[in-house]
Amino acid sequence: MKLDTASAVLILIGLSRLAFSDQKEPSSAPAWTPPQVVLRTPVRHPVVAATAEELARLRAAWARTGPERDAVAQRIARADESLKAPLVFPPEGGQHNQWYQCDKCQVALAAIDAHRHKCPKCGAVFSGFPYDNVLYSKTHAANIRRAEDAAWAWAVTGRREYADFAARVLIGYAERYLDYPMLHAAVNDKNVNVAAGKNGKYRSAGHINEQTLGEAMWLVSIVEAYDLIADSGALDGGQKKQVETRLIRAMADCIGVHRAGKSNWQTWHNAALLNAGAVLGDEALVRQAILDPGHGFLFQMNASVTPEGMWYENSWSYHYYTLTAMIRLAEGARRLGLDLYGHPQLRKMCLVAFDYRMSDGSLPRFGDAVQDSLARPGVNEFAYAAYGDERLLATLPEPPSWNSVLLGRDPAKKRLPLPPVPSRLMPDAGHALLRTDGPGALSAAMTFGPYGGFHGHFDKLSFVFFGYGQELGVDPGRAASQAYRLPIHRHWYKASVGHNVVLVDGQGQKEAGGKLLSFAANGAYAAASADAGPAFPNVAHRRFLLLTPTYLLVADELQAADGREHAFDWLYHNRGLKVLCNLPAGEARLGDTPGYAYLRDVAACSLDGEGAIRVDFVGEKVATRLVLAGRPGDKVFTATGPLQSVDDRVPMAVVRRQGEAVRFLAVIAPAPQSGNAVAPDIRAVSDRPLTVSVTCGTATDRISFPGEGFGSFRVWRETPGGEAVTLLKSGD
Repeated sequence: MKLDTASAVLILIGLSRLAFSDQKEPSSAPAWTPPQVVLRTPVRHPVVAATAEELARLRAAWARTGPERDAVAQRIARADESLKAPLVFPPEGGQHNQWYQCDKCQVALAAIDAHRHKCPKCGAVFSGFPYDNVLYSKTHAANIRRAEDAAWAWAVTGRREYADFAARVLIGYAERYLDYPMLHAAVNDKNVNVAAGKNGKYRSAGHINEQTLGEAMWLVSIVEAYDLIADSGALDGGQKKQVETRLIRAMADCIGVHRAGKSNWQTWHNAALLNAGAVLGDEALVRQAILDPGHGFLFQMNASVTPEGMWYENSWSYHYYTLTAMIRLAEGARRLGLDLYGHPQLRKMCLVAFDYRMSDGSLPRFGDAVQDSLARPGVNEFAYAAYGDERLLATLPEPPSWNSVLLGRDPAKKRLPLPPVPSRLMPDAGHALLRTDGPGALSAAMTFGPYGGFHGHFDKLSFVFFGYGQELGVDPGRAASQAYRLPIHRHWYKASVGHNVVLVDGQGQKEAGGKLLSFAANGAYAAASADAGPAFPNVAHRRFLLLTPTYLLVADELQAADGREHAFDWLYHNRGLKVLCNLPAGEARLGDTPGYAYLRDVAACSLDGEGAIRVDFVGEKVATRLVLAGRPGDKVFTATGPLQSVDDRVPMAVVRRQGEAVRFLAVIAPAPQSGNAVAPDIRAVSDRPLTVSVTCGTATDRISFPGEGFGSFRVWRETPGGEAVTLLKSGD
């Protein structure tokens, strides 16, 4: 996981609650009691890197033959390579990857060498600070990985040359750490005195990393390496004192200046402080990591994790990024005899994602996420050892790994396939997860909950759509280059225009939390409706989704409160090789919405009278047809927009409609390219109450809304004899 930007801590907003349904905690479960922190003195190494039993498992595997030895041997082999390669200490600390971009082209740079960095589009070459320092950060990271590998190799084999190498790394950084100039992620000018602002404006600055977040991640690894070799003889008494005071203590002090509160940063701070406190014999640091009011583990569990287990930033990438830190903290605590795994919120954090699994096995890409999955061995191996949940085991690789040997997982333990996940409502986190059991195993997810802070997006009522084993309707997540500082992040990835939402007069949403209106589901049909809340200052927006075995219905109602007409742009992004529209070419302009500047291959169409707007997204394996009930004067645009980068393109459609109160009715139907294309039709049969007719193949579904604003609904189908058979209704 890449690092946060420095301003993240200042923009964090609370997220309410999410429901985890498969394995709920019994209501009678006893409350978790914080452990009493008492450290054994003097410190006997290793104290947090591993227990005696864990080291015995690794050594036993190394001594025999078979897959478990092979898993251990891979790390020993990496350590052997470390001993052969020269050890280089960069002259300064590293900088954030966000600076390794061409501002003009908004794409990542490519390294020519250590001091020249080229834009692959315009050819411009950059050098010096901060570009060189981005590469320095990679060298620093590689150095500590090499030290960790060598320290573990010593612990397993007892060969002194491994401990000696790890000691060289630790001493090298102890000699340099406080002499490295202090850097900050938001500062790209070396004339700025960052160190002078360490207790104020630049409190998140660091020496090796440009953020205390990175310092904390690095310190966890430093402590592990030191803990393993401290008693090896590779460090004499003076050198041990130097590593402990000028590196471990100094890094802990640097991190401690920045108390980040409710944030993913603080979880890594806590892991670093606990581990540092353990090897230094400092109970105060360990207590701070666990119990510090407003910052420690207990605070984070209560304030930053929803009662059912999701991290408040509403992004799976950051949920697992944070959970990785929580696991490092809990593992260090466990080896100190302190039980953090017993906190019910940590258990739920490890399991909640299983309720979010889409039909292709991935997790919906909400907020600043990339394409995330449940296969997280760095988390799930430890969570399985702690909780024994079979779903965690199902995500782990079958061949033994270093951690599976360390933790003693039985390689013969049979894996059960992950069970099917029915539709789920997560009302307080603000997610409706819709799934049906048709041939395409369709699934969709709508987000309507509170704004997720720095890593949240302006995407109320946006949705993603999956079918036939792949992602169809797309949420952009964040750029692969993590270009948080660049305009493309503000104007596309985070902005409404990159999502499947509606714009008002070309403007996206404001920070807002939505409200659930209704939810119902069975095996064949699932539906949800929600209100976007104050996302727009003068317009109310409500959306209804109905997922069936063959299509997704999307109905939107927008009502202006200022008595004026507005232009409403209905947006949908769908994977495909190309996008085609059935209407004749037109002359309309998309307008000045900042995100529209990132569109390519723009084509305009017009609808002169009543009729259907049909847009086909042609994929390699799946064809997706969007049919929208048209209105005279509608303008339709097709284009491509960014996904992982400005050059990674996804087709999209924009339907523009004028009015004081407008309604959009759309049906999205995917089908395999090798089969017969589905030709759905949608129309409003009556207006009061609204009744919608959707014909897909030979079947016609009717959806009626007896009240106002999608608060209640009924889905039915008429039999050949004229009888109305209810398929789903609100309240079910």
